[in-house]
Amino acid sequence: MEELDVERGRSRELTRRTVVKSAAWSVPVLAAVAATPMSAASAACTKHLSTETAAYVRAGATASQFTWTDPFGDGKDLTLTLSAVHTGVAQMAINTANNLVQDVDMHGGEAKPSVHLALDTLGLVNNGGGETVTFTFALGGAATTVQNLAYTIKDIDGFMALDGNGGAERVSVSAGTGSYNPTWLQGSGIPSNRWRLSTSAPNVEVDAASSAGNVNVTAASVSAFSLDFIVNNSGRAANDRPPQNIWVGPFTFDVSGICMP
Repeated sequence: MEELDVERGRSRELTRRTVVKSAAWSVPVLAAVAATPMSAASAACTKHLSTETAAYVRAGATASQFTWTDPFGDGKDLTLTLSAVHTGVAQMAINTANNLVQDVDMHGGEAKPSVHLALDTLGLVNNGGGETVTFTFALGGAATTVQNLAYTIKDIDGFMALDGNGGAERVSVSAGTGSYNPTWLQGSGIPSNRWRLSTSAPNVEVDAASSAGNVNVTAASVSAFSLDFIVNNSGRAANDRPPQNIWVGPFTFDVSGICMP
């Protein structure tokens, strides 16, 4: 009888332990089941964005940033960072007061938020001095690729360069192609054949209300690209050294992510 009672006690203890153990393992299973509906509700999606709706902060003449706050609802901000460096010969300098300033004044025939690229002429004979601006997209601090990027480079003009091959202001990009008014501009937007004033252009400077000096740029897919803005002899005379200016923007593009519920 005593042995039977011991066996019964062991059986009851085994049953109790088995129930407790089973209950402990059931908690994460229930949690996983509960989490499933929320995960299923999130889905891949694409946003069409514009710099006209982004916050813009200029840190100085060589650094600025556009920010779209939490576009996918996952707590990650999307940014477009601009970084400028002087390039080429020393006769052109980055204008510290105006470079990378965003304004909404009339340029290129439209009054839309555009980033000002500004150079100061330091010497009459200038063969390719200026700046390179790098544009980089990031989502949550990590590089991200956008599609269907489109923007306008505005107000390319300038007095005839010393080489006789178009106006003083020259622009090229590392990604994308451009369309423009061939009566006013020429070039293909690459370093060896930059966009510039046509030798047959009717005037040397484009009016702010005119789109004649614009290049409309598109790029199918890009995470970063650079824009070179240089000048090839901008002076009218030895003591007449005007500043050189173009405007870039607004930028529109598609970006993909996971939209949270």
